[in-house]
Amino acid sequence: MSESAPAPLTILVVDDDEPSRRLVRQMFEPPRYRVLEAVDGAQGVAMVAASSPDCIVLDLAMPVLDGWGVLERLQANPRTRDIPVVVLTATDDSVEAMERALTAGAVDYIAKPISPSRVMVRVRGALERRRLRQQLLELRASFTAMLVHDLRSPLTLLSAYVQLFEAQPEGLSPQHRRYVAAMGEACTRMIGLVSEILDIERAEAGKLELRRTPVDLARLVGEAVERFEAVATQQAIDLALAVDGQPPLVHGDAGRLEQVVMNLLTNALKFTPPGGTVQVTVAPAPGGVEVAVRDTGPGIAAEEMSLLFEKFSQTSATRGTRPGSGLGLVIARHLVEAHGGRIWAESELGGGSRFAFRLPA
Repeated sequence: MSESAPAPLTILVVDDDEPSRRLVRQMFEPPRYRVLEAVDGAQGVAMVAASSPDCIVLDLAMPVLDGWGVLERLQANPRTRDIPVVVLTATDDSVEAMERALTAGAVDYIAKPISPSRVMVRVRGALERRRLRQQLLELRASFTAMLVHDLRSPLTLLSAYVQLFEAQPEGLSPQHRRYVAAMGEACTRMIGLVSEILDIERAEAGKLELRRTPVDLARLVGEAVERFEAVATQQAIDLALAVDGQPPLVHGDAGRLEQVVMNLLTNALKFTPPGGTVQVTVAPAPGGVEVAVRDTGPGIAAEEMSLLFEKFSQTSATRGTRPGSGLGLVIARHLVEAHGGRIWAESELGGGSRFAFRLPA
């Protein structure tokens, strides 16, 4: 049986100049390529969302929404920020304009008049970089999966032996029982850590599987809060939930969304001192639902806010607290973005923190 032909690579040309669009269309012909066209930036952004192109050829000076606005919107959306953009413009061939475009997210910058050979080489280069990057992410995810498997097996075995000791403590001295308990806690943390690393690698390679069903976020969050009530009481923290109206259902993976909420609650309780408050809210938002967790912890300095959703990062507030992997918020970000939502934090030193995410209805 002969192998099926590879799917064509999709190139989106966003340019109000019809001759420029036609020239690009003639350079990249079927069956290897599929060229889509948008006559302004607003239409281009809509077509990116609908078609997920492999590369975008973008003009800067356009009506409705110019190229700078397109770059800004592409970078703001986690689903589009990695699509390579080749700027093709007649507005400015200065080094400053080129530097600005590259800083805004473009991978290349070509000034008109168009040199067909130059455009073809640059666009093909952008497509090849994208292919290699995706291949690297997939290889890294595969390697991590094998590594996690090799780590998880002995850890699971060790954890089973620890449980045997804990089930039969008669022959152990009090000191040995403390050692066994510490070993059990360490095994649990390590097993959780390798699972978190695997989740992140899958997400970054685009291999994270979601089993989507209609999800009532208000109910899901309420059940998560109930599970944390005993922990909050033990730490002398007031844990409260408020649901505003009737938030609409979302189409998502209930297990993964529960993981997001649990990570945010764990984070809030970890940094809230005894006598403090953790307030959880669920409310309708424009086009969807917003969940927020506000704490009365020490807060986060403005210059450290960018570290919150990065792997293995630590802010000054985390130093000296209970040990953690630094991956909980990273996983939450990947899971929310995989659902087409966004997650963010608001905080100031001494004023507590608010972590929120919003999902489309």
